[in-house]
Amino acid sequence: MLNNEIGCLKLPRTMLFHGPDGSGKYLTAVEVVRVLNCRESGEEGCGCPSCVEISRLVSNDMFIICRSNLKNSFNLWRKFGFNGNNVSCLVSDLKRFLNSISREERYRKEFQNISARIASREGLEKGFTDLMETVLGIIDTMKGKPITIDTIREAQRFLSLKSGYGRYRVLIIDGAESMNEEAQNSFLKISEDTPEGSLLILTAVSKDKLKPTIVSRCRLYRFSRLQEQQEREIIKERYHVEIDERYGSEDFSGEREMFTGLYRKLLDEPDNLEALGEIADEINRRGAEVGFFEYILDLLRDRLKTLTTASVPEISEFECLLKKTERTGRSILHANTNREIALLDFLLNNFKGVVKYCNTGK
Repeated sequence: MLNNEIGCLKLPRTMLFHGPDGSGKYLTAVEVVRVLNCRESGEEGCGCPSCVEISRLVSNDMFIICRSNLKNSFNLWRKFGFNGNNVSCLVSDLKRFLNSISREERYRKEFQNISARIASREGLEKGFTDLMETVLGIIDTMKGKPITIDTIREAQRFLSLKSGYGRYRVLIIDGAESMNEEAQNSFLKISEDTPEGSLLILTAVSKDKLKPTIVSRCRLYRFSRLQEQQEREIIKERYHVEIDERYGSEDFSGEREMFTGLYRKLLDEPDNLEALGEIADEINRRGAEVGFFEYILDLLRDRLKTLTTASVPEISEFECLLKKTERTGRSILHANTNREIALLDFLLNNFKGVVKYCNTGK
């Protein structure tokens, strides 16, 4: 649908890409900006000035605010390193990270240091491990840092300017659920009166943490969690490593690998209370409760597509299970419940239903 809308230049003024981390929301948002502002045909790899600047994240037609979770990406860079084939991917991720700290006075020194290092391969190679540790340490301290009204006002000033090379000036808020109350109210005013020639793209893990009035003004595009093989192919292309040859599944740090491994353990012992408790502790220890429920919801939604031959009672039972999972995940997301208790309660009372409908070998 998105490709058709871009081709016809019939995109809405405000879009929301929502779905789990690692599903391609941010990269899609940047690609939308590139194609819309391309001075040629919009083909991948176009070398026109607009496409080059947008791909390098230096375009005056694009304003990015980043608060999404980058920890998994940099864990993978720390694990796999980089070479001559993937320097551009590393630099892109570092620029995205720098965007997230660019307005933080306490990290000015680190911002300047990393900005200087990404100018050359030699700068990245020198002390690469220490660089990754610095980045990951800052990501940990930035966790929960909100997007404030001052940042949204800065974006509003950007949108008031005329476009440079391209047709559109585009604001991307990556991790839009991090906007605090004031910032969301300010953004809502922008969305109600978006300047001509401007587009707004939000990305979020869940739309439920945004004001309903913001969501109602957006056209929604749901991104699904990638299948395991898709993730492996992306890792191979981006980091130039063979996951299967160099690393076993237990050593792979991506969230989906972790959830898949835990899910398989749950399948082995769905009635073992001790095992359920240990797995709940593992999820809680990693702070991955929201991601786990997104994973289970993806399994259930995939299964829903194939329930055409099920009986009415089975469909009713399945719908109740789906609603219970959504409700529990939503309560955890909004931090209005004890995460440990909610997760363990779900595993004890509802996981057998998940096994019943979704035990397809995932």
